[in-house]
Amino acid sequence: MTSTLAHLRHALVALVLASAITGCASLPPPTSELAAAQQAVARADAADADQYAGAEIAAARSALAQAQAAMSAGDDEDARRLALRAAAEGDLAHARSRAAAARALHAQRRAEVSELQARLAADAATDMPLPPEPGATAGAYAARLQALAADPRLNTFAALERLQAQQALDALAQARSRDRAEAESIADRRVRAAEAAAWAQAVERDAERLEREARDLQLEATRREAAEARAEADRLRLEAQVRAEEAERLRQQALAEEQARQQAEQALQGATTQQAARVSAAREKELALAREEAALVAGAELPPVRRTERGEVFTLAGDAFPSGQSTLTAAALARLKALAAYVDLAQASGVRVEGHTDAQGDAQANLALSERRAEAVRRALVQAGVPAARIEAEGRGAAQPVSDNASAAGRAKNRRVEIVVQTK
Repeated sequence: MTSTLAHLRHALVALVLASAITGCASLPPPTSELAAAQQAVARADAADADQYAGAEIAAARSALAQAQAAMSAGDDEDARRLALRAAAEGDLAHARSRAAAARALHAQRRAEVSELQARLAADAATDMPLPPEPGATAGAYAARLQALAADPRLNTFAALERLQAQQALDALAQARSRDRAEAESIADRRVRAAEAAAWAQAVERDAERLEREARDLQLEATRREAAEARAEADRLRLEAQVRAEEAERLRQQALAEEQARQQAEQALQGATTQQAARVSAAREKELALAREEAALVAGAELPPVRRTERGEVFTLAGDAFPSGQSTLTAAALARLKALAAYVDLAQASGVRVEGHTDAQGDAQANLALSERRAEAVRRALVQAGVPAARIEAEGRGAAQPVSDNASAAGRAKNRRVEIVVQTK
């Protein structure tokens, strides 16, 4: 136990003992005890104690109200006793609510991992079993607290709650017979709160591990789907090549007869059109999965995209830069990192960066600003791994608006940087 915790323990013991001893020297008004009780009740309220620990939060509120009334009436001894009871009840309600929330979160994470393992046909990992959830055991307080400290799955958690429980046990051992029932009630709440808090923190820790496992499995699932899509696109391209060659062979055979030649041409055109559509759809699916994989790898969404005759056009809005500047925001840099990953996964043949501004201000200044912003985006893509030789950057100023410059909304749309990614 550190010197800080030892000091806290001695202070709490002194406080509890002082509250249990009547007839001793006068104590200061129990303002700190009332404040601690109010904080305990507020923490329990914030943790939905009405749903998970209704009896305990109701008892805490009642004891707090009585303590406040006793304080107003000048009965400091009764106010201190009731405030200590309210704090113990409130902390127990908070611990039980946290345990219920941890249980639900852990079940959700476990279900997510199981679903992904089934999807990937992966063997389930061998988990270390969670400690049993504490029940409504009564008595044997010291033994239960010792068992909690000896359990390697729990003894690193709930340090404050276990310390408070030990203080309550020390106070119980020193309590007079007339105060013993109250001291035992507080000891019961403190030990139960320590058990529930330690269990909740252990379950939360394992839920974090399951969340990391689910992220890894999701990334693996996306990669597998992308690989399958690429394989399917290759198969369709080969099939299209074979069919085109066969159609050409038929066309050559039909040259001697016009009617046969026309029929072969029609067959070729139909087969080529149909197969081209299938190849295009397969490629679009491959690119969509590549965008998803890039977002997962980079941990950020790609900029909004639209397809044009020039290729895929990703748009960074004007809020990617501070007003009038060419320094990218952190959010924009994260999106460009995801875009660089996509350029690599999609095997893009070239990237063109075009900066645009609205029509407000000097035209030459706008042109210079658009050039600086385009260059900033180019540098960010290079730093994220895109070869510099594959990127062109150009500023267009206000020459190519996409909306009306007469309105604020239109000008906001015109302030943008477009990144044109050319894919096969």
